[in-house]
Amino acid sequence: MHQHRAIEIFYLFFQGALCFQVLIFFILYLITKRKYLLLYSLFLLLAASHFFINAPATFFNIPEEKAWQSPWYNLLNEPVIIAMNFSYLLFLKNFYADIPQHTNIKKLFTTATWIAPALLALFVIFTIADVNRDIIFFGVNIISLLPAVAIIVYAFKTNLPFSRFLLYGLICYASGTLLTILMNLLRNMEVRHLFTFGYPLLFIRLGVLGDMFFLLLVILKKWHWQEQQLAVEKISTQLTMEKLRNKLSMELHDDIGATLSGLSMYGHLAGEQLKNGDTTSVQNSLTVIQESAIEMVNKLNDIVWFTNPTQDNLPKLIQHIEEYARKMTRAKGILVEIHTDPISQHQQLSIEKRRNIYLLCKEAINNAVKYSEGTLLELKVVQEKDIIAFSVIDNGKGFDAATVRKGNGLDNMQQRADDIGAKLLLQSNEEEGTIISIRLKIT
Repeated sequence: MHQHRAIEIFYLFFQGALCFQVLIFFILYLITKRKYLLLYSLFLLLAASHFFINAPATFFNIPEEKAWQSPWYNLLNEPVIIAMNFSYLLFLKNFYADIPQHTNIKKLFTTATWIAPALLALFVIFTIADVNRDIIFFGVNIISLLPAVAIIVYAFKTNLPFSRFLLYGLICYASGTLLTILMNLLRNMEVRHLFTFGYPLLFIRLGVLGDMFFLLLVILKKWHWQEQQLAVEKISTQLTMEKLRNKLSMELHDDIGATLSGLSMYGHLAGEQLKNGDTTSVQNSLTVIQESAIEMVNKLNDIVWFTNPTQDNLPKLIQHIEEYARKMTRAKGILVEIHTDPISQHQQLSIEKRRNIYLLCKEAINNAVKYSEGTLLELKVVQEKDIIAFSVIDNGKGFDAATVRKGNGLDNMQQRADDIGAKLLLQSNEEEGTIISIRLKIT
């Protein structure tokens, strides 16, 4: 076949653009550390290598028939095609990290991932046995298209954000791959045409070019969308924090006001009792004043802890609850045991969640110490994927959970669970102890 000047010029332009984009995407990866950019850069690098190998006359002035019959071509071509398609699959999987979790699509990705090394092994076997390897070329291209098509269908159905341009790119790449497969089939059938014998890889080049163009648009749109999401989340967090601060301020105002009024009243009462020489009553009044002051200090300490950003992870919350449990049980000699399954050391919790979990567990501990008459108090924390459960367990006298009236802080605990979207569970039978649990979904 004679060379077509316009196509030859396009090949040179395309190869230059491809090599330039390899560098651009790699630099973007170094800046952003987004793995999908590295994978796409690798895909483009392998694609550039594949196109160099298959256009020796254009780039190296080597007759194509001579190059295609050489040993190095036979050893390089199919492995590069396999690696190129495999890297594109990995790019898709990382770019749309949530989609591959969909059951059917996940199966497609898993199957395609395992088939890639199998095809490489098949290539080695066919090369040693000197068997025609066209089936490997067709197989790897078709297999890599299946997850891409599945993502196209899924994204259109679910109307995923910034998906339109990526889908256009996928369609370009898929169409180019299918047309390239068709050209190679026609070539094997001895259908002589400019695109079958001269430029069978023209369509895959056009597909990759379209995919590159649309991916750049997608990246710009995705980053813009992420900035908007971060701004919305920041505003939402600020509003939540402001709401919680107002709530804490009101509670603190009410608590301090009530406590100071009580201290003033008992201080005045103690003065009158002292004038009358009633030392026993004076002692009782001073005890009340002391207990009220200690309670107020504890509440202030809790508020300081809630609002301390260094205490926003799960281990710190467990430690804080444990400290309170040991302090409360010390006077009655109740043994405290802490049981925690492996938990995320960096799992962060919002102020509202930490506050409500802590106060709920605090209420449960107080109830166990005051009413259970038990000898053992357990705090159990279990994390299962995105669910975390806190349980306060005692071996005390228990009660009939079906007939017990609300009280002893149960209403407060239920309200605290509702405030953070958690589920409160109460298990108790007479003489069998009590289990109070809260199950919370975390992100």
